[in-house]
Amino acid sequence: MSEKRAHLYCGIVAVIWGLGFIAVERALVSFSCFDILFIRFMGSALLAWALIIKKIKQIDSRVVKKGIFNGILLFIAYGLQTYAQTLTSVSNNAFLSASGVVMVPYFCYFVFKKKPSKRQILSSCLCLFGVSILTSSQMTFQIGDLLALGCAVFFAAHLVSLQYTCVLEDSRIINAVQLGTCAVLSIPCVLLFSHVPTQISGESILSCIYIVVFATFLCFFLQTRAQQVASASSCSVILSTESLFAVIFSAIILNEYIKMNVIIGGLFILISVVLVQTSSLKIVTHRLRERVKAYH
Repeated sequence: MSEKRAHLYCGIVAVIWGLGFIAVERALVSFSCFDILFIRFMGSALLAWALIIKKIKQIDSRVVKKGIFNGILLFIAYGLQTYAQTLTSVSNNAFLSASGVVMVPYFCYFVFKKKPSKRQILSSCLCLFGVSILTSSQMTFQIGDLLALGCAVFFAAHLVSLQYTCVLEDSRIINAVQLGTCAVLSIPCVLLFSHVPTQISGESILSCIYIVVFATFLCFFLQTRAQQVASASSCSVILSTESLFAVIFSAIILNEYIKMNVIIGGLFILISVVLVQTSSLKIVTHRLRERVKAYH
């Protein structure tokens, strides 16, 4: 697969995830955030494993360990993001979650030993400035905003981890293991903190179907494929545009009023997202392959 197609996959994922924020908002009408996490990962994990049913005997412990580590990072990220949406707006949650893109170059530095450029440092400053404007109508961060920022950290870590683990591995197997890990982790959460819904609307059911099939199974299938050839930094830049689509969809579908500070703060975050593009894919991929081959 070419790098251009990989970037196209990430663009498709960004649009689907943008609409996914609306789907989660609708699903929260009937279900708790823990219910949604369980439904999301159990359903998508079953689909992912069904896709590789003939390859189960080929899975070795090395791939399982990689997939489990990715799954833990992914579950924490989505747990924070889903719970944050019960405490803050769709717009704030989307933009703050997307701010993790500026963290990717620094995580890449620890993994691939490539120092952040001046442009990346500038993008970090712009992102922080955008976050401060985004929450300027509040005296302090609300708990939902803090959770969304925590989500951004784990999404960034997951992107870099996925970049490392997808090289020389079957992306479908990695995806199945990571989603299976998320499904297992969601079980104690739903048993301990969930409650039986008093009423389930048809809209919530359709939203859950969208979350499972499109926003989780399909998106992570495409993302894992894309990150076999595209760098974590370039993917994160494209994926973070989900925040823009989320704001557009929230205004159109939810009639959510978009305040001026959200528009201006979001603009600075998006500018930082564009600036954060790192060095060429060839350099990063070459170093990564050398490290993986040395490990083997």
